[in-house]
Amino acid sequence: MLENLEHDIDIHRMSRENAVLYITENYGEQIKRLIFTYVKNYATTDDIFQEFLIKVYHNLELYSGKASLKTWLFRVAINKCKDYLRSPIHRLTVFQDWMADREAVKSIKSEMMEKEKQQAIVQSILTLSVKYREIFVLRFYQEMSIKQISNVLGLSESTVKMRIMRGKKKLREKLGGEYLEEYEID
Repeated sequence: MLENLEHDIDIHRMSRENAVLYITENYGEQIKRLIFTYVKNYATTDDIFQEFLIKVYHNLELYSGKASLKTWLFRVAINKCKDYLRSPIHRLTVFQDWMADREAVKSIKSEMMEKEKQQAIVQSILTLSVKYREIFVLRFYQEMSIKQISNVLGLSESTVKMRIMRGKKKLREKLGGEYLEEYEID
């Protein structure tokens, strides 16, 4: 259908604006798909498509009519894609994507290690006797003050402090000091 339209429409008789509008309406999606196959990124596809339209707008008189309009437009689009792929911007983008992927992997590993540490602490706290465990839960997970814990459990503040100290000692023996310091339990 579009090929038939090309024979009926002389793109040179249109104003530049109307010619670009005609091209966008009749070939825009095909050209965007073509661009995407080169750059594999939607935002970059849109950018290159805009540059393509500007190039067509400024170089419309270069279309000789020897080949079909579609062929000429695809050639212009392919050249824009190749220009982009050769550009330092593309290399920078590829490098940034590569670095972002590396950072994402590091971040995932870091999160996994963090979860493992937290699980180790929780498991160790759960092995404590109830008198230490309840104080740890109230102090470090519910973030209660010594005085609040004292009131909740009906213990003196000095007893609460002593149980925290003894509980930390027991956790250090199970885990090692670095976990406790990292989670402000030390």
